[in-house]
Amino acid sequence: MLAGLVSLAAGLGSPRTARASEPAPVRVGTWDRDGNLLIGVSEAILARLYADIGQPMVFVDLPTRRAGQLLAQGQLDANVHRASDFLTANPDVIALPTPLNRVAMRAYTLQPTLQALHWKDLAPLRVAHLRGVLRVEQLMLPNQRRVESASVRDLWRLLATDMADVVLVNEMANAPAQHPSGLPELRRLEHVFDEHPVHHVLWATQARLASRLNTALIALQSSGNLDGLQQSALAGLMRRQGGA
Repeated sequence: MLAGLVSLAAGLGSPRTARASEPAPVRVGTWDRDGNLLIGVSEAILARLYADIGQPMVFVDLPTRRAGQLLAQGQLDANVHRASDFLTANPDVIALPTPLNRVAMRAYTLQPTLQALHWKDLAPLRVAHLRGVLRVEQLMLPNQRRVESASVRDLWRLLATDMADVVLVNEMANAPAQHPSGLPELRRLEHVFDEHPVHHVLWATQARLASRLNTALIALQSSGNLDGLQQSALAGLMRRQGGA
């Protein structure tokens, strides 16, 4: 929490200054940086893209919903990534046309016999999910027994303390199952509850920057280096998640 407040103060509370020879850093809202593998991979890609075009940037650590609100109000330059429903709800936000990643919504549990193949199968269960992720909230059934969490690490804690039956996690499509430290019996259900692309998003006045970033992303993709960067970042994050 303290680190987040320091990041917020640094990113939002002080004047944007830069040397005359270089542009001001772009402030990119991000969240749940310690345990969210998907966020970690997107941050690695963005660090590379911004470096490729010579544009300084800084990640501003915020709660998920707050990061979206500040971008929609023009108080942030960008968010690390969002799904299409965020763009629909916020017409003053623009996205790179090329997706940053493809995401699968998966369920994890500690219960050895639990199965769920449809959203209706989750209805009687206590389902934990990240607070402020619009797509999860929209897809859940109205009568769902929901438990909101501020971080992926807290989702694992909710399972470990029997405060939830399953957790919903957005992760890279085709990524291996997660194995966080301290949960040897954790298992991922086979069913994919949703799959969608996520895009780097910026305030509407950043159209020229978005175009430059998209060109850099296409070049990274065409060279074959994007997949390597994704897999390398994910592997490092998973090792750290498992305590290795």
